[in-house]
Amino acid sequence: MIRHNGASKKHKKYLTEKGEIMNNSSRKIEELIEKIAVFTENNGTGFTRFSYTDMDIEARRLIIEEMTTLNLDVYMDYLGNIFGRREGKNKAAPAILIGSHLDTVKDGGKYDGVAGVIAGIEVVRLLTEKNIETENPIEVIAFAEEEGGRFHSAFVGSNWIAGNIKDEDLSKYLDDNGVSIEEASKSLDVLNPIVKRCRRREINAKAMFELHCEQGTVLENEKISLGIVSSITGSSSFRVTLKGMANHAGTIPMNLRRDAFYGASLISVELNRYVKTFETHSVGTIGNICVKPNAYNIIPGEVSFSMDIRSLDENNMFSIINHMKTYIEKIALENKLDFEIKENHLEYPVKMSKELIDALVDNARNKSYSYKVMGSGAGHDTIVMNEICDTVMVFVPSKDGRSHCKEEYSSPRHIAMGCDIIMDTIIKI
Repeated sequence: MIRHNGASKKHKKYLTEKGEIMNNSSRKIEELIEKIAVFTENNGTGFTRFSYTDMDIEARRLIIEEMTTLNLDVYMDYLGNIFGRREGKNKAAPAILIGSHLDTVKDGGKYDGVAGVIAGIEVVRLLTEKNIETENPIEVIAFAEEEGGRFHSAFVGSNWIAGNIKDEDLSKYLDDNGVSIEEASKSLDVLNPIVKRCRRREINAKAMFELHCEQGTVLENEKISLGIVSSITGSSSFRVTLKGMANHAGTIPMNLRRDAFYGASLISVELNRYVKTFETHSVGTIGNICVKPNAYNIIPGEVSFSMDIRSLDENNMFSIINHMKTYIEKIALENKLDFEIKENHLEYPVKMSKELIDALVDNARNKSYSYKVMGSGAGHDTIVMNEICDTVMVFVPSKDGRSHCKEEYSSPRHIAMGCDIIMDTIIKI
């Protein structure tokens, strides 16, 4: 009779070493996340780090220093995208990109975006520690102005890299104080002594990986460690302005009013009603609204609001956009309101690289990590970079599905698992 007395000494040694490596990665990831989290405008209400502010500059300084410590060749372009390059055996070969963004929404979390930048740094650290050379160069990227928190337009940094935003466009992106990206980005000049600057970097890329917190409950509810993203929702945002007539709230009969807020409220209800008619994941949100003169006893004369529309299905997304444009015009006409619809950004739904998805799946299986192939209901810089090269994303669970709030949390161990399969996939390709 053959008796099996557990794992062999060799296998036990492998498991011990694997555990130590994972624990070390988790610790380093957590330390760096906490260091970046210090750079916030708020304390207690969440994490706010808008582009080109003092807090943003200090977070960039930290990331540049981390990249420099790893002997990466570090660049920053005019708009603030940061690149840390590790050369490959073939310097002329297209680069493999890993990264995400450093900016946050107002009162957001400390993992959204940041986890992906740190994942890139950790993958490079592990490759260096293991003395693994890659054929292709690897570039860790920290994208600028992904959230649109300050300039109300998402994916600005990645669209700049992709060439979708031209020099002459920069003056058109304004924050709430009327400051343009062109003017605000000059604040980055303070970092010139520690980083090479360039106007715009030409990207020669083979593939891009972006690790991100899921921002939903699927992985946590199903007790799955990693999500391998097969497609990303299309996203669009608009600024709608309705102009009526401000007047006395007590003296003007209801049938004679030109109430801009009343028009906006009808539009909000219709957006919710119409989007719910679609079966494929589609969402519509009015999340920011400005009422003028904003007084309790004055009929609102002007209202402007954001309108965010997303869908995994391109036809559905454009059906919602076109329906809402027609409805806004109808409401404006019926209520004697002037209106303007300004498109802030528009990104089509995209599918990830099947080759990269398959490779990540194989590596997750080899490591015995639980995984799920899934879609992303949120947009990310990867949706733009898909225009340039093959792309894929790895999700890690979000505690209670919370994101864009101070309660946002993803386990450093799950992030380390994501780094693990991304590193193996990079080696493979």
